[in-house]
Amino acid sequence: MNKNIFNKKHIPYFIILSVIVISFLISVIFCSVKNKERRIFIFPSETNQKLVVERRLLEKDSIQGDIELYIDELLLGSTIERTKLIFSSGTKIKSCFLRNGILYLNITDDLIRMDSNSMSIKEGIDLLKKNIMKNFNSVKAVELFINEQYAYENL
Repeated sequence: MNKNIFNKKHIPYFIILSVIVISFLISVIFCSVKNKERRIFIFPSETNQKLVVERRLLEKDSIQGDIELYIDELLLGSTIERTKLIFSSGTKIKSCFLRNGILYLNITDDLIRMDSNSMSIKEGIDLLKKNIMKNFNSVKAVELFINEQYAYENL
């Protein structure tokens, strides 16, 4: 007697089970990226003068706002090894809003502290601007404030 588990009477059950499993996997994948948006992050390399590009999925329409969430992630640094921070560790956003295409960004004065794992302030500001402009077409200019003090015009 031949005991084949895939005989003709089991084929419909196998097909139904396969369809259910595939449908479940597709729905899990779809739901995990549905509310996410791909963003590009550019960080300086620690070993040479090159820039390192990193792609991340960030939550879309977040409570804190897409731009503020992006800048928070940018200030935290790269997930890739051997990259520098844009500003010194501990730099945070105090406020951030967009009006008439101009992004008003107020950050803490922690950026003034220089450390070996961050860029110079001028280079950091230029790279911050480059990152924001590359990811948000609605931003035409960036005005930076450090602890509510005007820092630079139209970075």
